[in-house]
Amino acid sequence: MDEEIHQTTLRIPVELHARLKAQAALERLSLTKLVMDLCRSGLTARGETNETRIEEFRKLVRQAAG
Repeated sequence: MDEEIHQTTLRIPVELHARLKAQAALERLSLTKLVMDLCRSGLTARGETNETRIEEFRKLVRQAAG
């Protein structure tokens, strides 16, 4: 891993931590790697949702102007 790393502390519910640990074990990943993967995929999905919302807004503005 050549990327620069920032260490942080997160406060998450015990139940969520247990689920993350179980998933990491199932996938044979470290908890850190799993959380990084989930964050990246979540951010990508949210970005796509944002683009969809922006495009819908643009369509509405064009319709209102025309």
